[in-house]
Amino acid sequence: MAKVLLYNIKDDYDINKFEKIAYDRDIEIIRVGKSDIDQLVGFLLAMENFEKKDNCLAFDENLDFPFILFADFDKNGLFDLLDTMRENNLAIQHKASETANNVHWTLRELLIENDKEGKMMGLINNINKLLERAKSLKEIHGEDPKLKNLVNEINAYFNDQSLFDFEVAKKYYLKLLDEILRIEEETK
Repeated sequence: MAKVLLYNIKDDYDINKFEKIAYDRDIEIIRVGKSDIDQLVGFLLAMENFEKKDNCLAFDENLDFPFILFADFDKNGLFDLLDTMRENNLAIQHKASETANNVHWTLRELLIENDKEGKMMGLINNINKLLERAKSLKEIHGEDPKLKNLVNEINAYFNDQSLFDFEVAKKYYLKLLDEILRIEEETK
């Protein structure tokens, strides 16, 4: 049976609507809260050979966001549920699927990793949008040598995945934004 693990769902979330959607698809809902954050994901999913942990660390305010974990879904079932959630304004930004690895992590570790990945993807998306703006500026106003060098440097950096570091990528984003704003100001 497919399961969803819901963590830290806020009061403004229409849980009744979500429960009906899950019930109609024979999906089990497991609700957990901040007090469960240091339990292993496998334990929270009621998997065999996982036991309750007694230790509990202080709550990290950076992890105060809603999260959903999908377990035992086939691909079509997962995409159907995600589409239905989106259509019913029930989408949850932070999400993951159960894996052979993450069931051995604490929920805290999974939330930290998921949040980090989400921030990275958002940053990469913003950089890609700026690269499109840079391309448009080049087509309209011609090539700017400083911007060209920066774009080449960014492309080389992102082509080597082993180098990726969030802080470095953020600096590239800010440098690219500054250069684009400079060119837009110069070409008004």
